[in-house]
Amino acid sequence: MPSGKPEQPIDSATVILLREPDPETCEVLLVERHAESRAFAGAYVFPGGRIDEADRDPVIQAAARLDPTQATARLGEDLPPPDALAFWIAAIRELFEEAGILLAGIAGAPVDFSDPEAETRFASARSALLAGALTFRELVERERLELATDMLWYFSRWITPLHAPRRYDARFFVARLPLGQTPLHDDRETTAASWFTPADALSRAASGDLILTPPTTRTLVDLHQLGSSTRIVESTQSRPVSPILPRVVNIGGRTTLLYPGDTDYERPTPLATTDDAHAGPLNRLVMEGSSWRSVRSPGGEPR
Repeated sequence: MPSGKPEQPIDSATVILLREPDPETCEVLLVERHAESRAFAGAYVFPGGRIDEADRDPVIQAAARLDPTQATARLGEDLPPPDALAFWIAAIRELFEEAGILLAGIAGAPVDFSDPEAETRFASARSALLAGALTFRELVERERLELATDMLWYFSRWITPLHAPRRYDARFFVARLPLGQTPLHDDRETTAASWFTPADALSRAASGDLILTPPTTRTLVDLHQLGSSTRIVESTQSRPVSPILPRVVNIGGRTTLLYPGDTDYERPTPLATTDDAHAGPLNRLVMEGSSWRSVRSPGGEPR
């Protein structure tokens, strides 16, 4: 077991963007990280990134439809209200920077890029943001944006395992794709933006066509089990969010991630992994080749 004090995880925000091409199908947006990215190079992930100090800017926060106190209550953590609202602000900012989707309104109407003039204007603003020639505050003030924090639902919280070289404390939010907007990768940190059903993404990862990170894999399993976007959003209203800190162990020569609720999570020496359909829930991941596969634990309750 590695020794030494674990790195302090970096606060970050992630967006699970949903669309329904038909009433029977729910798809999620995944972006491919650049092959030279410092984190998750070449992997398909949900759009997101670290919290910036500017996400606490009072001017930006005043443009949000949630106030800091409401954000604190929804997050359910003992944080200063501006720090809590910063997660919602960062989620909106990162989604726009990485995928070109802007959860915002102007004068009470949703931002709609189906208007060519608006599409060109905001595409130029996004390029300027990415180049460092424009700040998010300047964009908010110039366009008089109302940040649609009320379109984000808090879904889960993932903390990178102890002793990993780079650690994140990521809050995952769910949002529906706004009308009149189409995702486009930024060609800097991301090199593709694609829609997948959760089942298809998991299947393609199992066959080696996609690289998925562990939080992405487990989240896709959860989304697949929930099914529709309505059930996914409703699930955020019916349960508190608890932090998920995976434990990395070796079982039978395979790297395995254990999650809270797995009966082996607290055991010094975990039992063998099982795929027995009569065992516990899909509550652990095993590394197979270059991909993670969700398997059943010997017992216990889901996280």
